[in-house]
Amino acid sequence: MDEVLADWKTAVIPERTRAALRLLECLTLRPMELDNAFVQGLRSDILDDHAIRAAANVSFHFNMMNRMADAFEFETLNARQEAFHTKMLNRSGRFVNGKQANPVWVRDDDGQIRPTELAKARKPLLTAPGKTSPELREAVEAFVVQQRGHTRPQTQPIPDELTRYLTKLALYAYKITDKDMDALRTAGYGDEAIYEITIAGAYGAALVGIEKLFDILYG
Repeated sequence: MDEVLADWKTAVIPERTRAALRLLECLTLRPMELDNAFVQGLRSDILDDHAIRAAANVSFHFNMMNRMADAFEFETLNARQEAFHTKMLNRSGRFVNGKQANPVWVRDDDGQIRPTELAKARKPLLTAPGKTSPELREAVEAFVVQQRGHTRPQTQPIPDELTRYLTKLALYAYKITDKDMDALRTAGYGDEAIYEITIAGAYGAALVGIEKLFDILYG
């Protein structure tokens, strides 16, 4: 494991594992570079569509939760906690192995192809009643997606006081500080509103790679 964390590109690991890590890196850092040639390269390394979707699912949750953690300063796990959570995640993976949505993808209301479960979760995330309006949450998602280089119609302008925060959330969430949160509160956003804005933006940022990949696989 230490060898992989140090440099997965040179670590002694199965090529199938290296291919999955290559996909994870691309989805996280350069999602708009995904193309047919990249996906065919994964398949030549014996990754079938099920494995590609599984890696993409890991990437989605990492990209979303990592931004949430940066924004809200989640506590870093110690070694014992990391070992426990890794064990539980592995066990959960064995329990649900082979269980997947049917169909595995849908063309959503906006025309984007997404995993079925993510499309189902996206709708209430953006439209359910909350401290912020559905229109604002949809605009937040669109803004963050655009910052990541993908296309999404901008339903309404983003308020100026949110632009700096959402740009950080999209591109370098690790730079979010207490000053950013204080600025939002000064502008009149309460903690619940900040949470709703953040989760809408983080969800959108994480969707970019998934949408690009699923368009290649099923578009």
